[in-house]
Amino acid sequence: MGPPDVSVIMPVYNGSRYLDQAIRSALAQTHERFELIIVNDCSTDDSDSIIRSHLADPRIVYLCNDANAGVAASRNHALRHARGRYICFHDQDDLWVPEKLALQLDVIEAHPDAGLLHAAYARIDPSGSVFKEDLPQDYGSRDPSAAATVMQADVFSEIFISNDIQPLTTMIRRDILDEVGHFNPDLPGVDDYDLWLRIAYRYPVAHLQVLVGFWRQHERQQSRQGYRMLLAKLNAIDSFLVQHPEARSRVPAAAFRQRMYTMNASAANHHLYDTRDFRTAATHFRKALRYRPLSADALVKLAYCSLPAPLMSIVRRLKNTLTRS
Repeated sequence: MGPPDVSVIMPVYNGSRYLDQAIRSALAQTHERFELIIVNDCSTDDSDSIIRSHLADPRIVYLCNDANAGVAASRNHALRHARGRYICFHDQDDLWVPEKLALQLDVIEAHPDAGLLHAAYARIDPSGSVFKEDLPQDYGSRDPSAAATVMQADVFSEIFISNDIQPLTTMIRRDILDEVGHFNPDLPGVDDYDLWLRIAYRYPVAHLQVLVGFWRQHERQQSRQGYRMLLAKLNAIDSFLVQHPEARSRVPAAAFRQRMYTMNASAANHHLYDTRDFRTAATHFRKALRYRPLSADALVKLAYCSLPAPLMSIVRRLKNTLTRS
């Protein structure tokens, strides 16, 4: 047997609660010419024993990091060993439908210009129950092999404004990953979003309008960490724009200004009210004002953040007095 068609990459860190289900959903694919590369990122729970219980399957490649390195570095570790022409990502707590690889292989080979293929997904809660509002009306009755709608377009602007590409639904050509670069470990939590931006900047993106997986929602997810994720995404966008300053011309001007103002203003308010880091808040208010110079809210708050501490105390007391009166 030759090399696999697909390399499936699964980083693992203390994932014992859902890991067995995740591995089983990957191994249950109807298309069997794939390898499952599992990277243990120095787990301290039972993840190792769970992974080892599946090693009788020759499609599994088991790698271990020497030190805890994070999701991006673990994915990059797997990519250095991957032999497939196509790459897919499967997290330790998510699930795939059995036809996921087969469906996407047919589509990506029929759309050779697409830099990335993604598909529909549904959320599930910690127990595995599906969010009913996420399910398509024909789910459960539709023949998985039936032809499905595929949309391919330049979606850089849409991804820049609002990203809804989940790693568990993606399939990417290995040569495109090598061209645009792998995951950036300096962008934890948004390293996938950074990669989508880099791919969409160069290539059209295809979307298969069929449900291929289930994204589990639980409290430990990085994507549920509120302002931490906002700051990380803003960092990813700033980093991307430094490398590609001309990219802003690909986004409608009004939408670009709104996106950058809103993110910087939200970051500024977080530092103003939550962390009391007035210097960092002022930096973000200044950035926000680049995109909406006449924002009274940002101007007033920037002025406050720029005051010496004694004057801040006077302003706060005055505000409290006026509020009570």
